[in-house]
Amino acid sequence: MNLLLVGINHQTAPVAIRERVAFTSGEILPAIASLQKTLNIEEAVILSTCNRTEIIVSSDGANQQDLSDWLASYHQVAPNTLQDSLYSHTDIEAARHLMRVTSGLDSMVLGEPQITGQVKTAFADARQAGSVGSNLNRLFQQTFKIAKEVRSNTEIGHHLISMPAAAIRLAKMLFTDLAQCRGLLVGVGDMIELSAKQLRDAGITELTIANRTIANAQSIAEAVEARIIGLDQLQDALPSFDIVISATGASLPIIGKGMIESALQKRKQLPMFLVDLAVPRDIESEVGLLRNAYLYSLDDLAQIVSENMALRQVASEAAESIIESGIDQFRANEQTRSRQDLVLAYRQQLETIKQTELNKALSKIDQGADASEVITALAIQLTQKYAHQPSVALRTFITAENHTALDIAQQLLGISQSDKDS
Repeated sequence: MNLLLVGINHQTAPVAIRERVAFTSGEILPAIASLQKTLNIEEAVILSTCNRTEIIVSSDGANQQDLSDWLASYHQVAPNTLQDSLYSHTDIEAARHLMRVTSGLDSMVLGEPQITGQVKTAFADARQAGSVGSNLNRLFQQTFKIAKEVRSNTEIGHHLISMPAAAIRLAKMLFTDLAQCRGLLVGVGDMIELSAKQLRDAGITELTIANRTIANAQSIAEAVEARIIGLDQLQDALPSFDIVISATGASLPIIGKGMIESALQKRKQLPMFLVDLAVPRDIESEVGLLRNAYLYSLDDLAQIVSENMALRQVASEAAESIIESGIDQFRANEQTRSRQDLVLAYRQQLETIKQTELNKALSKIDQGADASEVITALAIQLTQKYAHQPSVALRTFITAENHTALDIAQQLLGISQSDKDS
């Protein structure tokens, strides 16, 4: 099925590089269209999350360098910036990697559940773009089946420390009583929803959600009893908050160094705890240079979330076993399909020869040729055409004294010993 996967993730590159090749939700469809047009690829899926950007294609022509060059060109990044961070997988290894990713085994937070939904969204986007054919459809359906089995039959999702939970741990080191703090969440989505619940569970009752579209923040705000403000109110509101967690889909930072510098002055240098869970980043990295501004990115939180890795190691091994079984099944299904395709291709080849010669014969009859002679000539032509390629192969095997191939050919052509002796 000629699978190829090229990607970059939290293991191969820091957030400063990952954010340069990330796709916002609004960029996925035009990016797929560009990929298809530029590289003449029919089937393609683009997965872009906080921790990874991956391109999965099924194509006869494209190679790893093609996809790498396209990714760099699309984001206007110098290719040498990415060359040490990109990885690639083909065919079964690509399928194995995708199954591990979708099951949460390749995540920064081992077993985190959000990735399955993110892969499903990427697949749905590709279907909307018309870039999912039979090959990628089979791959992703098997992937979702295996991911569900991993979730159902292992404890891979247990003992999790999420990114927001890790952030709360750090906040408790800065503030003696979180209940006295005010929290601001910028954006909407799974990460913000989880962060809001973590802040509420930590005892913070004064919560505010800032979002470009007020209506989109309504459900999260109601769940945690938070108020809502627009992004246009963000700069004026910042001085009121001790804790700021941001995770939008913006392509450029929305909180700059100047905004936080001004907020700190108005707070009389009371500390601000800021967490940037977005890729590309929402908060300018220079904010971390300000006195009394404590800025943490996804990469900063990675060490904390890996602390209880040992607790999930057994579950991880069980999950890997399920994935290997899924890969075996996927490989067997593809091999069966390949054999069926071979039979179909052979029959189509014979059908093409037959139809070509038949059309010639019918044309001769229409022109007044003797039907009996035409039919005899047709039979001779078909015999010669059908026998040509097998005869060439047989002569090659005989010349090379390839007895194994000759035995297989005898069985394939249905020739018995008595046929050869007669």
